[in-house]
Amino acid sequence: MDKRLLTCVSLCKGRVIADIGTDHGYLPCYMAAEGLCDKAYACDVAEKPLESAAAHITENGLENKVTPILSCGLEKVPNDELTDIVIAGMGGELIVRILEDCQWLTSAKPAINLVLQPMTKWDTLREWLYSNGFEVTAEKPCISGRFVYSVMQAVYTGKTPEYPCDLRYLFCGRVKASENDGREYLQRQAVRLEACAKGKQASGDSDTAGEMLALSKTLQAECE
Repeated sequence: MDKRLLTCVSLCKGRVIADIGTDHGYLPCYMAAEGLCDKAYACDVAEKPLESAAAHITENGLENKVTPILSCGLEKVPNDELTDIVIAGMGGELIVRILEDCQWLTSAKPAINLVLQPMTKWDTLREWLYSNGFEVTAEKPCISGRFVYSVMQAVYTGKTPEYPCDLRYLFCGRVKASENDGREYLQRQAVRLEACAKGKQASGDSDTAGEMLALSKTLQAECE
């Protein structure tokens, strides 16, 4: 498995895992084979990836631990024992829709541990979590190939988080510059902020552009 998925694994805390958009089923199979979970659901909305996941499960003799499920999001996932939900490798807007469509998520006791890895629209996902009573309890950046990803761990509390939903949170979440992966993530977000600032300047929004440029400089200084 690549570093991105291993980072997702590191943020799973319970014993019954649902991997949404599982593709080849690598994450649930790895966790089951390594004894990191007792039961896992490999879920996908498309039949072809699920067939690949099912073959991977059989090849590794994990039929008693990993169950493939054809499901749109969490629609057909059993939730009576579920402890962790992993949604990785898709856009932030799609992750939001999956979470919104899960009617039982905010009433689950104990609260489900969410492990979320958006490929795009990370700001949309962070804002939705903040506005809907989910606290991001940890966030791990990871360099994998040419890309730098951030993996969020979130839990529903029903309360507004104590940290602010400001520009830094939307762009950088809770990532710190304490390690190389974190510095690389913040540096790339600084570059994105500069690009966004140019767009805001062109549209006449000088106040937002100034805020973005200031944050970009702050991030660059932190990474030196």
